[in-house]
Amino acid sequence: MKKITVVLSFLLIVASLFSQSILWKVTGKKIKSPCYLYGTIHIQDKKVFAFDQTVTTAFDECDAFAMEILMDDIDPNEIKTAMFMEKKTIKEFLTDEQYNILDSIVKEKTGTGMFMYNKMKPFFLSSQLMQMGLKQDMEMPLDLYFLDKARKAGKSCYGVEKFMNQINAIDAINIQDQVDMLYEGLTDTSSVNSDVQFEELVQAYLNFDMIKLFDVSNDTALPKEFNKAFLVDRNIGMAKNFIKIAKKESLFCAVGAAHLPGEKGVIELLRKKGYAVEPIPFTWKIEVEEIQEK
Repeated sequence: MKKITVVLSFLLIVASLFSQSILWKVTGKKIKSPCYLYGTIHIQDKKVFAFDQTVTTAFDECDAFAMEILMDDIDPNEIKTAMFMEKKTIKEFLTDEQYNILDSIVKEKTGTGMFMYNKMKPFFLSSQLMQMGLKQDMEMPLDLYFLDKARKAGKSCYGVEKFMNQINAIDAINIQDQVDMLYEGLTDTSSVNSDVQFEELVQAYLNFDMIKLFDVSNDTALPKEFNKAFLVDRNIGMAKNFIKIAKKESLFCAVGAAHLPGEKGVIELLRKKGYAVEPIPFTWKIEVEEIQEK
């Protein structure tokens, strides 16, 4: 019973630490002015843009902006090279029957068949198909909105990681596993609908439920090496580069919300380096309950 009580107490403490906000103030050591971490989600749903003046004020008072990758600074040819397979095709990893099924599903979703996507790495095809099914109320995803706003305000703009950091993490999943995940994700009718799952993820985000966001990001169905490369290893680089920039300029840094919580998340990594990281509460202009009713 004592062990159960200790575990429950620990879970309550963790929940209180990471369910308060997605906006965090960072101070300490050689950081002269308060800097901020903001957890984003790469979608165009207007609900996640409904933050109140607290977030806008934090953004406006900083001289610099950073995101995971400085998207407008990437060579388009580098993106193309990273997204496509040089020698392999998706068809090589499927039976003829499986490929025909995949072709019909992709055609239904995109208007064109697999001939357009056959050399694309399956991870990117999965991502593209998912994005196509999401709401697109706003002109651009949330992280790019902040970048556009920063450029127009004349702020210094940075990436806290390099493009190839993400690509190397994705490439940690071999192509066969990527194909299997793509096919099963599109054909497995026994699992929870992906649209429903994503809506739950958005609600967790709006509820500042960092624990749920963290749990979803640590997908046990994915290879361990992927989770390590995509989350843990990247978090280390993000924290290091956040500090490097923050020592020079007051910084508003927007990274995927799933990178913030957890023992090996960016927040704890900054704390272990001696910085104070405190949640800044704010509310949505449209209350979460009202959003859920709609």
